Amino acid sequence: MASACRAWRALGSSPCLWRTLDLRAHRYDREVASSLASRCGSLRRIRLRGHEAAEAVLGLRARGLREVVADGCRGLTDATLAVLAARHEDLQSLQIGPDPLERISSDALRHVALCCSQLCRLRLSGLREVDAEAVGALARCCPLLEDVAFLDCGTVDEAALAGIHSVRFLSVAGCRNLKWATASTCWTQLPSLIALDVSRTDVPPSAVSRLISHAKTLKLICTLNCISVEEEQLHNPAVFSNSKGKVVLTINSDIFKSFETMFPVVDVKEHEFFNQCNWSHKDKIPGDTMTWLEWILSQSLLRIAESNPQGMDGFWLQKGTTLLLRLLKSLQEDVQERAATSLATFVVMDDESANVDPARSEAVMQNGGIRMLLDLARCSRESAQSEAAKAIANLSVNTKVAKAVADEGGITILINLAKSMNRLVAEEAAGGLWNLSVGEDHKAAIAVSGGIKALVDLIFRWPAGTDGVLERAAGALANLAADDKCSLEVAKAGGVHALVTLARSCKLDGVLEQAARGLANLAAHGDNNDNGSDNSFY
Repeated sequence: MASACRAWRALGSSPCLWRTLDLRAHRYDREVASSLASRCGSLRRIRLRGHEAAEAVLGLRARGLREVVADGCRGLTDATLAVLAARHEDLQSLQIGPDPLERISSDALRHVALCCSQLCRLRLSGLREVDAEAVGALARCCPLLEDVAFLDCGTVDEAALAGIHSVRFLSVAGCRNLKWATASTCWTQLPSLIALDVSRTDVPPSAVSRLISHAKTLKLICTLNCISVEEEQLHNPAVFSNSKGKVVLTINSDIFKSFETMFPVVDVKEHEFFNQCNWSHKDKIPGDTMTWLEWILSQSLLRIAESNPQGMDGFWLQKGTTLLLRLLKSLQEDVQERAATSLATFVVMDDESANVDPARSEAVMQNGGIRMLLDLARCSRESAQSEAAKAIANLSVNTKVAKAVADEGGITILINLAKSMNRLVAEEAAGGLWNLSVGEDHKAAIAVSGGIKALVDLIFRWPAGTDGVLERAAGALANLAADDKCSLEVAKAGGVHALVTLARSCKLDGVLEQAARGLANLAAHGDNNDNGSDNSFY
């Protein structure tokens, strides 16, 4: 046995298994980094969550790191980012967002430029300022930099961006203080620019027209949720028709036909549009553009779903839902997950009352979205599991969709996810079971499939402070306890013990409310409380 364990340990330390590391779903700090350091000599790509995790990356001693993707880093500081860049000089891709980097200044950006000369992709969100000196340093020190995104930033020096001659893909989506006269003049001089994203900005139609007319290499401008452009196009549908084969993508555009206009030599069916294998071509531009466009669309659609502006019903029902479902099949993991998050978000009309829009949720169902989300929920990536389960949970508030989820085997899938040792996965799965258990038709199916035991185990697995998972598990048990047959199963599985434990030990209002409701429902079926395993708690 000891020999076998040593062999497995040695095999598990093999460098080929440690080239990519996704730590978002795990506790990751300096102590964990120290324990992993001996295995990370060949680490090339890391994904993480939280500024504490970003600080701990230094402890991995992965000097050959090529890519860092991080989210939830609102607390990241200049000092941490500067040291991160200094310790990883071979870095080629740095992506931090979508949470705003409120504590990051242009000084840290200059350090990144000075230390990481091999940088090809830089995507940062929510910087207060991106000044001319920082952008100039990127232009001078990073000759390979071809993908730049400054999203939702306070100010960005438009003229300085024109100095990054290597840039092919540029996004300033969500930046509200841009000087468009300067930008539309300077950016036409970028010699390699293929695609530009100005979504969610106040860009005027005149600036878009100038870029179309004078930018020689530009093929695509994304202007999603740009009010002035949309109003101009509404009044004058032919405003951008003389675009010389270039595409202006608005909220009303047919993206599939637009891409055919840009690259007529590539023949791809609409349902396979976001399968990058179909864009393999001797000319790399279509494939590179598609990869970038997927990322840009997933970012903008999520932001639009979160802000939920008025007048978007037509878009979501006619195009947006289909677009999100296509993105759900992307080969880019973060695009898949963001599409699932968007599906979970855009159907919710009121967070307080958990109302969902029936037309939007049913549009997802009618376009095959339930099966796609359940397939994603069964993948091996815990981050994708949690986002897919969240979407399924929100959609299941609609009774028609709930039936479709049950018919597609979703109850068994959610029960399996509820057994996950990842709290976020278990929490979203419990939320799905809570919503499904509202329907009388689904209560028995949840009980027969082992859902009651999974929910009871969930309550004992997580400590009292994890209110989200406990409230959802208790809420699902309360619904099940309202049914004659299921109430007996709840008691047999230790549900009374679990709910009493919550009522005694938890101080959170939401959890206490659901525990009390569950106990009340069980008490209403009197005989259930005679179960011997729970008698000692009364």
